[in-house]
Amino acid sequence: MIVGLGAPIHAVVGLMAFYSSSKLAIETKPLTKIPFEEKLETGISEIANILKGGIPYPSSILLLGVVGSGKTGIFLKLSRYRLEKGDAIVFICTNNTPENYRIMMKNLGFDPNPFEEKSSLIFIDAYSKEFGIESKEKYLTSMMPYDIIIAFLKAIEEAKGNKKIIIIHDLTNILDIYGVKEGLMFLRNIVAKTREAKVTLLVSLNPQAFPPAVLALAQEAVDGTIELEARGKIKYRGGVFKWQIS
Repeated sequence: MIVGLGAPIHAVVGLMAFYSSSKLAIETKPLTKIPFEEKLETGISEIANILKGGIPYPSSILLLGVVGSGKTGIFLKLSRYRLEKGDAIVFICTNNTPENYRIMMKNLGFDPNPFEEKSSLIFIDAYSKEFGIESKEKYLTSMMPYDIIIAFLKAIEEAKGNKKIIIIHDLTNILDIYGVKEGLMFLRNIVAKTREAKVTLLVSLNPQAFPPAVLALAQEAVDGTIELEARGKIKYRGGVFKWQIS
């Protein structure tokens, strides 16, 4: 966007609100908070220790971790554990194909097919179209934020389980391909939608890919943040968690 000397003052002010040197600012209304009702066990002892029992439900959690820190493994283990407890998982794939996630699940000794057949596990393929890969997935969409939201709303209605958990692996590609502004607005929108549906959202992001100002805005959009260190260690960042752990 180019603002000329003759541009209206509101256009200049609007531009300044979005960009300030290397920092990004987004004008949005605060998201409505909802109290969490219970904690869901994850089957992952490190997370259980940090969250004193499990992930709050409903809630939104940002999982920060560099490449190789274990984000994928956490999502796969958590998916298996909650599916076997009778919950539903909607897995939004922006970092790999659903078929590769199925292979990874099977490598962990877990067969996802029975859960897909009864709609307790639903993959949304937002990866294949973006990278020119043929896909026969029922939920096949582009990585455009609007398209993902539409697919998510349909999938959440179809998903069958006691509790519903949404996983987005990974927000990094959306920010890279569609820009920081669009990516952060997508995050806020899907957090709002999951709060309306009273479900839990887990979304991952590579902190090395973006400046601190962008990470701060992403953290402001969710209820809490967990940072993964290299070699799979999990670190609680004091002051980042926004909910009270009783």
